[in-house]
Amino acid sequence: MVEAEFTVKRYLTEFSLETEELLAEYDLGSFDLSKFQVEFDEPNTENPMFDCYTIKEKNVEFLREYLTNEPKWDFINRTYFIEAHAILTSSPTPRPCCT
Repeated sequence: MVEAEFTVKRYLTEFSLETEELLAEYDLGSFDLSKFQVEFDEPNTENPMFDCYTIKEKNVEFLREYLTNEPKWDFINRTYFIEAHAILTSSPTPRPCCT
């Protein structure tokens, strides 16, 4: 098996409600898993929150602490999500197939 090291990049995405087009991505400067689990009503404390979570107006104040660049919030024409992507941080370690 090939093994590699990954980190998780978490960010906010902004979509048009009319066209469903991705309009922007905003990096989260930091991420406190336990606080995000509470804020986004994730009951399973073992869940690493790799899923996509819908942002509501009630979440904006909480998110301001974590956003390095804040969107112009418009919940009438746009929708927002917290998302995660795995990023490769080291090359896979090759293993010999034959001896």
